[in-house]
Amino acid sequence: MFKKIFAIILLSALFSACVPSPVPTSGITLRVFDGMSGRPLPGARVVVPETGGEFFTDRSGCTEGMLLPVVHDSEYDRLLKSPSGRITFIVYADGYTPYLLLYARTGEDRAIDVNLFPDDGTLPVFTVIEAPSPEWARELVERYK
Repeated sequence: MFKKIFAIILLSALFSACVPSPVPTSGITLRVFDGMSGRPLPGARVVVPETGGEFFTDRSGCTEGMLLPVVHDSEYDRLLKSPSGRITFIVYADGYTPYLLLYARTGEDRAIDVNLFPDDGTLPVFTVIEAPSPEWARELVERYK
């Protein structure tokens, strides 16, 4: 009887060790606007390269809430570990310059505003790099003061 109980406990431990832990997620909504008029842009296509996800803006210029993985950003861990993850968004709309948002913070639910500008042929891609959270930046600055 003891051998059976031990075998069951051992198998349970092995099975639970093989099951990957759930990846944390955050809910992000993109709100896409015409950068000249400030009006919402319905029908814009938002691509998330890390997941292969594709979302479209509604009449109010908003995507549905995207539930995205929080992929830890370890780039500055040797200076100060970041609690955030990061992800990429590419936004397309007919007649507008494509918009590339790099290092968008994940880890908390939030909305991100995106302004698209008419494609006049002068800029192939409008690229934006999101800054780290103000709290993280403040802590890093204080650490090296």
